[in-house]
Amino acid sequence: MRSERENISVQLVWDQMKSGDEQALSKLFVYFYSDLYQYGIKIFNLPDLVKDSIQDVFSRIWEKRVTLGDARNPKAYLIASLRRKLFQNSELQHTRFTDELLSDDEKLNFSFELSDFMEREELSKQLQQSLIQSINALTARQRELIFLRFYHRLKYLEIAQVMNVNEQTVRNLMQRSLAKLRDKIDPELWEGVDYADGIILTLFLIFQKKDQITLVH
Repeated sequence: MRSERENISVQLVWDQMKSGDEQALSKLFVYFYSDLYQYGIKIFNLPDLVKDSIQDVFSRIWEKRVTLGDARNPKAYLIASLRRKLFQNSELQHTRFTDELLSDDEKLNFSFELSDFMEREELSKQLQQSLIQSINALTARQRELIFLRFYHRLKYLEIAQVMNVNEQTVRNLMQRSLAKLRDKIDPELWEGVDYADGIILTLFLIFQKKDQITLVH
C-alpha cells in the first residue's frame, strides 16, 4: 500500500495544481496516467477513447481547479472522473452502445488477462491459477470492485464514489464476491494459510504493482 509520505506528496502536488501550477498538473498526469489507462482499457477496450477521455479529465480539472473541492485521495477522484467521462464520450461517439436502456454497470466490459497478475514464489502456481480463473468467473461489476480494492488499494467509500453507489452496497458486493471465490477454490490449496484471510492476502499479493515513478523528488 502507499506510504504515508507518498500520500502527503500526492496531496501536496494536487494542492499546487489547484493553486495554478501547470508543472504540478503535468506531474499528476504523468504519475497517474498508467493507472488511469489500465483502468479505462478494462472498461472499454478502445485505446483512442480511453486516451482522449484521460485528456478530457485533466483538461477539466485544470479549468475547474479554483472551484474543485478537497480530494482526500486524488487518485480516487481521477478514477471516478474517468469512469464518468468514458461513458459520456462513448455515447457521444456511438462507439459501443445501441441500447440506451442499459445502465452503466450493464455496459461494463471488465476482464482480466494473466499478464495482469504477478507470480508470487510464496504462492503455489495452482492456487494462483485457480484464483485467477475464479476472478474471471465473477460478474464484470464484481471484477471491477476487486480491481479497485486490491490493485488500486481504494477504500470502500472511495470505491462507492467511483461506482456511484453507497458504501454499504460496496461492502455487500465485496462479501458476495469473496464468498464466490471461496466456493470455487479448493481449500486444500491454501496449505495451512487461514482460509478466510488467505483469499484477501493473496489478492493483495497477486495484484501487487511493479515499481512506479516518483511523483516528487
